[in-house]
Amino acid sequence: MDSEKIRSRVQEYGVDLVGEIPSADNPVTSLIVTRGAQHQAMTAIGASPLTLDDVERVMPLDFGAPVLALGARITPRNADHLRGAGINYFDEAGNGYLAFGDTLIDVRGRTPRTPGELRKPTKSASLFTEKRSQVILAAISWPDLLSGRLQDLARAAGVSVSFTQKTLVALETANYLDTFGPRDSGSLRNIDSLIDGWSAAFSSGLGSRENTRTFRGEFDPSALPDDGPPLYLSGEAVAPWIRRHMTWTIYTDGIPRDAARTGRWASDDLEPTIFVRQKFWTEPVPAETFAGTRVLVAPPLLVYADLLASGDSREREAAHHLRGNNARLRAA
Repeated sequence: MDSEKIRSRVQEYGVDLVGEIPSADNPVTSLIVTRGAQHQAMTAIGASPLTLDDVERVMPLDFGAPVLALGARITPRNADHLRGAGINYFDEAGNGYLAFGDTLIDVRGRTPRTPGELRKPTKSASLFTEKRSQVILAAISWPDLLSGRLQDLARAAGVSVSFTQKTLVALETANYLDTFGPRDSGSLRNIDSLIDGWSAAFSSGLGSRENTRTFRGEFDPSALPDDGPPLYLSGEAVAPWIRRHMTWTIYTDGIPRDAARTGRWASDDLEPTIFVRQKFWTEPVPAETFAGTRVLVAPPLLVYADLLASGDSREREAAHHLRGNNARLRAA
């Protein structure tokens, strides 16, 4: 089963699956299924073939929780069996049944677009790939850019103009951006759901281990000279609800050699205290300062995602405070 193809097909109906898609190694997961203002926690089951018997073989269905069965392909007969048992499902072609809240989706008869589509490796079509996430961050952080030139939004996101345009179309398709009339700062829709999906994808994308350099050492923002590359702080270091933070998360261009030298940084993957990632955005307005003129605060959405991704209960609580207190991180 191609998890990204499943996500892409489901997004065609304005639905997002937030969380881990089942796999052969982990056939049962928990997902948040969202559409518009509707949210529903579901137990997701990966089955191959996608039949009622195989779904029940993976997990008994008598525990009462809503179930979403996912697989590569479903036949019309098996679709009838799942639907009759009240089980939601989707396959890679986009056939699906989903009923919760005021949502009812029932799509049948779809086939792969080409005979070889199931055999060929496909590029991720998720709405929350790394590059698309950069565009989404820019749109949420500086919504006024939606009413300006596409080049300005692309520059803020750190991607090309053509890619920015494609991402906006994808947001429209997923019901996160108005499709009628000129775009403006109020064109984003379903902000809460969009932020939930963006944050859920962060730890495997922009905030992944592959994109992070880890060190153990000291960091003193006030001791840095002002004539170096800007450093943007995120995570618990800029969360006022955490009195004594243990780590520093820094976004910058490369490794800040003066800070590394002064703080005696040493590479450490086991117990790091400093996390460094590449800064990808260009803010259209001055960022909030943290110390001096060089140490700044990262966009709130990035701070929120870093707090959630930490896995620490204090940081997750701080993330909820941040989201409640920042107008850009909640629906109006």
